This record gives sequence, structure tokens and C-alpha cells, in this order.
Amino acid sequence: MDSKLRILELLSEREMTVSELSKELNLSKATVSHHIDSLLREGLVKVAREERIKNFIKKYYTVSIPNGEVGRQIVKSVKESIERRDRGELFRNIVRILGYALLKTSPYLFKRIGFEVGYALGVEGSTLDDLANLWEKLRLGSVSSSRTEFVVENCYFCSGLPNVGYPYCKFDEGFIAGFLAKSLRENVRVEETKCWGLGFELCEFKIKRV
Repeated sequence: MDSKLRILELLSEREMTVSELSKELNLSKATVSHHIDSLLREGLVKVAREERIKNFIKKYYTVSIPNGEVGRQIVKSVKESIERRDRGELFRNIVRILGYALLKTSPYLFKRIGFEVGYALGVEGSTLDDLANLWEKLRLGSVSSSRTEFVVENCYFCSGLPNVGYPYCKFDEGFIAGFLAKSLRENVRVEETKCWGLGFELCEFKIKRV
């Protein structure tokens, strides 16, 4: 496993110092510090607390996923769904929390999981219209589609989230590709070109047969 991902895994379990991480991972303190600095810049970890020992400050780190405005929006949505006692909405919001964490740490793994789910749900001979019907049945958004595009409004995953400069819906890219690979029996490349994360109020996926 990549050292940065292992650090995130350890910090998701408890607060740790560079020295503790170094010992646990069998890496030098300089290497761990380099990874921590990188994760701090990416917003994936934060300083949880500090202890002063004589003239030395010991810093304990923890994960900070999700964070910022994205986290506030998701937590607000979860709170509202609990108040409405809407179990389906609560489930989708929990998926959003887990998905955002994975999106930040391993977006291609997130996409691959989506592919496997889509492939499992696909049926040979199905069409994009069948996928659109499934999408709406699962309450994932309102869909319009053509041979080369799949457009989703009111996306369950990213609707209302802020513009962060990159698309959120890696899982959905994989889901669409997996479903079509199973139904069409050919490789399909799917790329999200419009998303709330890119400043649009809808999601647009371009579909290309490979």
C-alpha cells in the first residue's frame, strides 16, 4: 500500500505523531514528515492537538475528511434527512461521505468500485434508456441521454456541493462504463465533463466506445 494511504489509514483510527507513524510504518522520520506536509497541503490531514515538552512541541495529526464547505454541506444534508426520517436519503448521504473520502484519497479506486457495481447490474442487450430508468428508479437524479452523452440533474452525489475545480462523480463514471460494458459487450470510456465540482448545476458524462 502507498505510504501516504497507509498514513491516512492509521490516522483514521487515532491521533499520531510523526515519531509514532515512523515507528509503525518502519520509515524514517524525514520521509514521514515529507508525506505529512504533502497531506496537510492537500487538506487531508490536520493538527489535532499539540503538547509542549520543555522547548519542544509535539504535534498529533488526524484525518480531516471531509472538510471545508463540502463537509458542511454533506453534514447538513445528513442532519436534514435524519429529521425527516428518510432512510433512503440517509443512506445516500452516508455514501456521499464515504465516497468523498475515497475520492480524495484514491479516485481511481472509487471509479473501479463504480464499474464493478454497474457491471453487476447491467444486463446484456440493455440500452442507455434502460440505464436512465434504473438511475431514476434508484433516485440518483433525473436523466436525459443520447448515444454519446448521459446528463444527470439533481445528482444524488454532488448536487449543491461547491465548485472545487474537479468533478466529484468518479463512482458514476465507473458505474456507467460498467453497465454499458456488460450490456453492449464492448469497452466503453466515460468521462464527466460537467459537474457541480466544476461550477455547473448538472452532471454530464461523455461516452466513447473504445
